[in-house]
Amino acid sequence: MNRSTSLLSSVLATTLVAALAAPALASPDAAADAAPATAPAATLHGPRELHADAEIDPTAYALAGNSIHVGIGYRHLRVDLGNFAMALPAFAHADDGFDVSFTGYGAKLQYFGSAAQRGWFAGIDAGVLKLDARRQGTDLAGHQVQIGAGVHAGYRIALPAGFYATPWLGVGYNFNTSPITLGGSTYTPSKFSVFPAVHLGYQFR
Repeated sequence: MNRSTSLLSSVLATTLVAALAAPALASPDAAADAAPATAPAATLHGPRELHADAEIDPTAYALAGNSIHVGIGYRHLRVDLGNFAMALPAFAHADDGFDVSFTGYGAKLQYFGSAAQRGWFAGIDAGVLKLDARRQGTDLAGHQVQIGAGVHAGYRIALPAGFYATPWLGVGYNFNTSPITLGGSTYTPSKFSVFPAVHLGYQFR
């Protein structure tokens, strides 16, 4: 009877030791299997470094024109491609007797202080535009193609639901400018431009 009891005790002890050792032996494999499952989740929910957006200049539409810009950004950098048109008010060109308007295409390279592309930014820009000058009260008109380059700075303000507002100011130099004479009067395009604007946009997620 004592021998049976001793044998039974040995079997139970061996079984208990094996049961306790099993989780310890299995844990390295379990950790290795669990690691790949959690890694994609962290990637999916991490911050997105690539930004895409679209914006307009409402002032251009108010002045019988249009303005549409699309942007692609990575971290602090953003590239903007745009099409624009506008009829200049008389105070902006200071040449009485002329109606002046322009249409063109441009590109900007911008650097934001924030990788989320909010707040202050500055950049360089270049564009090609067609300038139209018409003598008031006549059918006389002159056209001129100009190439411009400049610098700009602004501040992007975050609004709800992915929208934003961007007040900015640009200063540029216009190449290929020359006087346009129509009906004995001359319109002289400026070689320098100062352009304030406020863009409204949406950043895609």
